[in-house]
Amino acid sequence: MSINIAVISCGRSDYSIYLPLIKRLKKDPFFELDIIAFGTHVSEFYDKTVNMFYDDGFEVAYELESLVLGDSPEAISSAMGLTVTKFSSLWAQEDYDLIVVLGDRYEMFSAIAASVPFNIPVAHLHGGETTEGIYDDIFRHCITTMSKLHFVSTPRHAKRVEQLKNSEEYIYHVGAPALDNLNDLDLLSISEFKKEWNIDLNKPTVLVTFHPETLNIENNVKYVRELCNAMDSIDKQFVVTLPNNDTMGTVVRAEILKFTKKDKNKYKVVEVLGAVGYYTCMKHCNYVLGNSSSGIIEAASFDKYVINIADRQKGRDAGPNVLHVPADADAITDMADKIEQMPDYTGGNIYGDGTSSDQIITILKEKFSSN
Repeated sequence: MSINIAVISCGRSDYSIYLPLIKRLKKDPFFELDIIAFGTHVSEFYDKTVNMFYDDGFEVAYELESLVLGDSPEAISSAMGLTVTKFSSLWAQEDYDLIVVLGDRYEMFSAIAASVPFNIPVAHLHGGETTEGIYDDIFRHCITTMSKLHFVSTPRHAKRVEQLKNSEEYIYHVGAPALDNLNDLDLLSISEFKKEWNIDLNKPTVLVTFHPETLNIENNVKYVRELCNAMDSIDKQFVVTLPNNDTMGTVVRAEILKFTKKDKNKYKVVEVLGAVGYYTCMKHCNYVLGNSSSGIIEAASFDKYVINIADRQKGRDAGPNVLHVPADADAITDMADKIEQMPDYTGGNIYGDGTSSDQIITILKEKFSSN
């Protein structure tokens, strides 16, 4: 017996989260796996990150061009409509037993909304979470209501899914799949990382990922400039990854590129490090700075403190390694100074122990074998 399963991936931000699960789905003969890539994955502007799948030995069944270039509300809304149209045709021609979807992005919502009339069961990863600074909450919770199986990262997130569904059935606390990478991936040495990226992690380094907030969009320019002013005052090397395709994303990107070009020795800007590169940098950096979910979820497994800026991640469960500050240069630099005086973090990770994907595989096989 086998089941046909589709994993949908819209960009680099979900690749490393999916990676451990995709490896196991591909290896297990119980599953006939199709990977469907769309959104920024297939855009040359964003370095066509669909190639990450091919580089890791995976086949991609479909590459759907669904991105409307631009980050205005109209462009985002138009991309949502185009995504629905593209996936409507795909769901009509395929006969999947299950769709696996991650998180909260508008592209993911659009793809799953298109599946509803076809009555295809959906398994949702990372439901029940809250990020008050972005409208992704709306999309995440809508995906939850459209899904049948729910693989959540913490008990509190499980409770929220139960509230949304008005049922505790089919909700499984498995932790965060991204942490499985720590058991699966061979990270680079400092010398290997330098050879690959021409960045020396022997230098005191801060890993920075900063995305726009999509609710209070008028504040994004101010926020990114406060971040840049803080980096200017901190005597470290900064490895900066560029933001995703959110509302105001190109504006934030432009501000970062404009600021960092003044000192290319201090600021090392990369579009995509990939899972191995990103986690290698996280392992060897002094701390993490920005407002990315990777700081909230993964950094604790590397015993790293995180300076989390403003409200993008507000409401999501965070461990004691995550230090919240407003988008203010003085507040950021003060927290950076405090980290220098703090003992090493040893508090573990509330998001699990790196066994999430194995748990998901076991649950899926039990559910579909009994049908």
